[in-house]
Amino acid sequence: MKNYLFDGQKLMYHPGRVSEFLKRGDCFPLYMEISPVGRCNHRCVFCAYDFLGHPDRMLDTKRLITFIDEIAKAGVKSVLFAGEGEPLLHPDIDRLVIRAKEKGIDSGIYTNGHLLGGDLSKRILPYLTFIRFSVNGGTRENYARVHNVKPAVFDLVVANIRCAAGLKKKGLDLDIGVQYVLLPENKDHLIPAIETLKKAGIDYFVIKPFVQQSFRQSYKMRHQFAVDEIRGILEHAERYSDKRFKVIARKESFEHYGKRNYSHCYGTAFVSVLNSAGDIASCLPYWDKKDYVFGNIYRDSFEKIWNGRRRMRIKRRLEQEIDARRCPPNCRPHAVNELLCELKNPTVRHLNFV
Repeated sequence: MKNYLFDGQKLMYHPGRVSEFLKRGDCFPLYMEISPVGRCNHRCVFCAYDFLGHPDRMLDTKRLITFIDEIAKAGVKSVLFAGEGEPLLHPDIDRLVIRAKEKGIDSGIYTNGHLLGGDLSKRILPYLTFIRFSVNGGTRENYARVHNVKPAVFDLVVANIRCAAGLKKKGLDLDIGVQYVLLPENKDHLIPAIETLKKAGIDYFVIKPFVQQSFRQSYKMRHQFAVDEIRGILEHAERYSDKRFKVIARKESFEHYGKRNYSHCYGTAFVSVLNSAGDIASCLPYWDKKDYVFGNIYRDSFEKIWNGRRRMRIKRRLEQEIDARRCPPNCRPHAVNELLCELKNPTVRHLNFV
């Protein structure tokens, strides 16, 4: 069974980069999340970015291709096309994915799958490491209510997922997954979703908590699900796992929602984001806040932005002044921070006795 490690970190597999960070206090990132477009063709009730107004903007293809070249030269190892909009709305998403692969960068996509027809699947799937579909309803009607689309869209998305799985069977080295954000509106439809999508041929099904990315979001849960409250349904879901298919209930994310045992953030040296306006920022929760924007790719190269004085000032604040325990719960480098904080300030005694 494959180990996807959703609630951990993989820095142990990059000792050279970690050593560089510990020695000189900085390094180029290993991973970047890129938002090719600002708009979306769905209006999910729990959308993390609805407060941005779904801006009708997209990254320029020519500039983004040269940007991919720049980050490859800097040693970025992976790119996720996702962000505040639906990445498949970018008319050149296939060119972007192919370019990353040509430059030795692993690529993934988060998508609602609405636009992943057969032709687009054939153009991009051979160049992806994984594709993860956001499916947050278990029936046509439930999906339509949560995604704010017509019920027929559910059938189309399932068909597109089935098509992708069929292409994979022809020899693609690709993982196909589904992410299901557990909400009061869809909790009772979780099992039908798993049954439908397992039959469609996916490799894994992830169940994760809703994250309050910003208090400006329209959707708010009165209280987050406690693990004991949903343990029964999560364990029921996990029983659908077999040798070919895995259900991953992120119980640790539910149980430790927003909790941190460290005070400062070092992880933004390894993880960064680029939004659809061309801004490179420290992390997802802050990419619309100018105080956390390192620079803009329409004005400067990636290397100039990353090594610039502005980023160094922001990095210093994150690592020395800002209390990370007060940051929004959604923290991509959370597990990275746990490791880095331990390495920089060990809590274990007698370190030389390995």
